[in-house]
Amino acid sequence: MLVTTAQEIRLIEEKENAVGTAFPELMERAGTGCAERITGISGPEEGPVAVLCGSGKNGGDGFVIARVLKTAGYDVSAILAFGDPKAEDTIRNHERAVAAGVPVLSFSDPAAGARIREAVLLVDCLFGIGFRGAANDAQTAVFEDLNEAAGTVVSVDVPSGVITDTGAVLGSAVKADLTLAISTLKPLHVLYPGKAYCGVIETLDIGLSEEAVNAVTTSIRTLSDDEADALLPERPRTAHKNDFGHVLSLCGSLRMPGAACLCAEAAVRAGAGLVTAAYPEPAYPAVSSHLTECMSLPLPADEEGRLAGAALEALTEALGRATVLVAGCGLGQGGDVRHVLFELLRTAECPVVLDADALNAVATLPSILKNVKGPVVLTPHPGEMARLTGRPVGEPEEDRIAAAKTFADRFGVTVLLKGPDTVIASAGSDPVYINTTGNAGLAKGGSGDTLSGILAAFLSQGMAPQEAAACAAWYHGKAAESCGARMSLRSICASDLIRELPFVLP
Repeated sequence: MLVTTAQEIRLIEEKENAVGTAFPELMERAGTGCAERITGISGPEEGPVAVLCGSGKNGGDGFVIARVLKTAGYDVSAILAFGDPKAEDTIRNHERAVAAGVPVLSFSDPAAGARIREAVLLVDCLFGIGFRGAANDAQTAVFEDLNEAAGTVVSVDVPSGVITDTGAVLGSAVKADLTLAISTLKPLHVLYPGKAYCGVIETLDIGLSEEAVNAVTTSIRTLSDDEADALLPERPRTAHKNDFGHVLSLCGSLRMPGAACLCAEAAVRAGAGLVTAAYPEPAYPAVSSHLTECMSLPLPADEEGRLAGAALEALTEALGRATVLVAGCGLGQGGDVRHVLFELLRTAECPVVLDADALNAVATLPSILKNVKGPVVLTPHPGEMARLTGRPVGEPEEDRIAAAKTFADRFGVTVLLKGPDTVIASAGSDPVYINTTGNAGLAKGGSGDTLSGILAAFLSQGMAPQEAAACAAWYHGKAAESCGARMSLRSICASDLIRELPFVLP
């Protein structure tokens, strides 16, 4: 599904204007469509409606909404939040609303405050996609009045105060019950914290032509069920196990044997033809008793139960037979772990998935990624992303898309930046994917190990890195949603996700 930045939707609308639908008509369609949707929420007899209008184009949509609702018999008022309208189309629609009998009040008028408090429905047409920075005192006063009102709040396109392209909220912002995304989703509709301010999100089609939409190269996409299913390779009836690849999973340690089990078993459940679980030998009793579908490769270990340098020979031999290497889950840090991982990266020619302690190792020398012959996918959580980039913890979160894309382009890799709005970016011009599946059941140890195994399995079946990563995040989240339909989110475990994969994968 298409997600457009503020600049991209402006370019699409400019193209639409050039091919036949003028800007005033687009505003009329947007306002009318919003008004029609609003009539399904509250009827004229249920009470007054307040439409809060800014001075820009989003305010113009508001004046159209107020006029259409007035014509339909609603007790509706338009409230000028920040003075008289300035945009040409907004001025024109303000005049048409007044001519239709819509009362227009200034926010400073006590009657406006009374209308906001008594309204059963409030429409936020204050800023739209144009908001920047943090709300000033005047803006905050308007936003907070909306948030304190008892009525249902509908935001048109963007809850005012949320930054469109990052979903950031740097100060006060409107908390909508319903957000009507005009024509397309925008980044804030799929990125937190902005998404949390939107309430229910619905996309409103205003009839943009395919010619206009296709004329602009968009940079962000999400997946739908059908799109995700279509990306997965078919399983021919005549296939055999070697057609679906051989995953070498280098995970686990004496203290964290479960990581080895979760990653390898997830790879099996996600369709890999063969899986070899490689792990330090002291973890053998725990790992071997749980993994019955995988080949086992116990390795030399140090006194702490971590990989020893002597493991490199057996690993190099196993890597020669593998079609994908996934490494890092539960390996631990210190000892020879970093040395072994770096030597494998220097020789690997197959796709490589790096997670957890492999990322901690790479963070000490990110340039090693440029020397890997095969494609590399990194799956950091926000803290790991901060270490990889050398930035303060939390800074990459301020613009997750830019953080993932910049790192991917710099080092020629694919980045799956985990979170409630997982971002997948690859080096080059491919679009960035934002994942929309999942729930709070994923906020538990082992979820990332499971994701890495799913991703490795998709790569082993021949998928391109970005599509494999996007689908892995999608089905990982779908498994959590499926579990959540019959289990407490508090109780979902990583092993539950693996058992659920057969019921969410096509």
